[in-house]
Amino acid sequence: MSLICRTIQLDRGGRAAGLVSRPRPGGGSDQALVFLEGGGIHELAPGGNDGGFQLGPMLTRDSDHKGHPCYDPATQAVFFQHSFGDVHKLSAGNQVRGFVRSRVRNAAGGAAGAGAGAAVVELNTISCLAADSVGGLWVSDWGHIRRLDTQSGELTTLEGARTPRGSGGGDWWAIAPDPATGTLWTATRRALCRVRVEGDPQGRVELVAGDWEKAGSTDGSDTAARFGLITALLPVCGGRLLIADGPSLRCLDAHGDVTTLLRDCFPQEGAAQIALLWSGLLGAALRNGSLALISGDFAPAVPVVQQQQKEPMPSTATTEGLLSLLAPPATGEGPGGSGGSGASAPAGGVTVRVGDRAFHAHRSVLAACSEYFSLALAPASGFVESSAAEVALPDADPAAFVHLLSYMYGTCMGLACVQLLSVPPGLLRPTAALAGRLRLDGAVAALTAQLAAASTPATVLSDLAWADAHDMTELAERLRAYAVRKRKALDPDALVAFGEQCPQQAAKLLRASMQA
Repeated sequence: MSLICRTIQLDRGGRAAGLVSRPRPGGGSDQALVFLEGGGIHELAPGGNDGGFQLGPMLTRDSDHKGHPCYDPATQAVFFQHSFGDVHKLSAGNQVRGFVRSRVRNAAGGAAGAGAGAAVVELNTISCLAADSVGGLWVSDWGHIRRLDTQSGELTTLEGARTPRGSGGGDWWAIAPDPATGTLWTATRRALCRVRVEGDPQGRVELVAGDWEKAGSTDGSDTAARFGLITALLPVCGGRLLIADGPSLRCLDAHGDVTTLLRDCFPQEGAAQIALLWSGLLGAALRNGSLALISGDFAPAVPVVQQQQKEPMPSTATTEGLLSLLAPPATGEGPGGSGGSGASAPAGGVTVRVGDRAFHAHRSVLAACSEYFSLALAPASGFVESSAAEVALPDADPAAFVHLLSYMYGTCMGLACVQLLSVPPGLLRPTAALAGRLRLDGAVAALTAQLAAASTPATVLSDLAWADAHDMTELAERLRAYAVRKRKALDPDALVAFGEQCPQQAAKLLRASMQA
């Protein structure tokens, strides 16, 4: 995945304590809010001559330190840690009210201002706070995991979910509900765990990656991976989990492999919070008070309820619909050639002939999204001024190209384009190969994740051979790691055939298996 990180030093002398995205009151694009340590709550807005971002006018103000803001759709409010064990909420109308107060703090003298009238609960010190999008706030409190109901303020404790080493093993320093599975991701500084929220408390906490005691920064599968300073977690699409680990952004994929996406994108003390903003942009509130924005075409995880309601697999009807819209069949052969629509490209447009179909697209969209088209449409190509500019991809699959063209337009419109690549299983390979040829890095990353997630012990060797033949290095690495973990389930005859077909990949697979 091609990622670009940009650090923003806040103006107005502010230091960021938290970052959250919410639906914009009144409609429109989502609104990114920055919570400052000094009490101000501002919108993060585009600004500056360099195309960057800056703090907009202050929406409202609250006293004291705050952190871990999270949006709850059930109440349309943003909840955040006010101080110690207190939680406040910001309404859609930008009014701040107390939600719950710590009994410890209340006994020490109570709260004034926005905190007055808040319910008093048995919270001590909140380490992290996260919304589950179904009316609950999950709280880490001195090694315990508790849930606050966002409607009633009722507090419950999840039994069997203490840090396994007790107080000596440290607190849960990061917590993130996983909407795709209905479980929780939690982490100490060095260990990443999945926590079941239903059923028998026995065995509720599962160590997924890292180690309770050993620190490091090693990539690897499952508990072979090492972490040094986990500070924030964020589930995203494709069964992946983003992990802020000290100065690095890392990722746990659906197969249990931990990889480092970006090194030294955060300060040594790490990120206080990571959140999805607009158009696949990842935002991070850093512990040094600045912000980091990482472009990578991320998309949110799909809630389990939506997964159950949607089609299990993308349908070929989607492909046919896109083809009918973007490259309708020719009604007759025109004087300019055969196949595709007889209409000419509009002014400023380009005709892309793929197989027997003709796609009319805007030159600016193609050049902005694809390095291949950017070079093909450059002045040196000889037809940049021609109203009849045409690019031919005769050996490509129109059904694959139509998904990539839709992706390019979605990118230019600011959509979370990972969600646009709903490609039927039979088209994943040709679409990924064409995306690589057209140098669409975001599409390659999204399709790589889909191909890796779709692999099984019965298909992984075939998938690996295909990835090797098409120079898809990242996909090959992920498939190789998956094959190592599933080596006992691989077909011996398929292994022999794989060794004859791809001797170099077979040698890498053997070496990785011996090291596992």
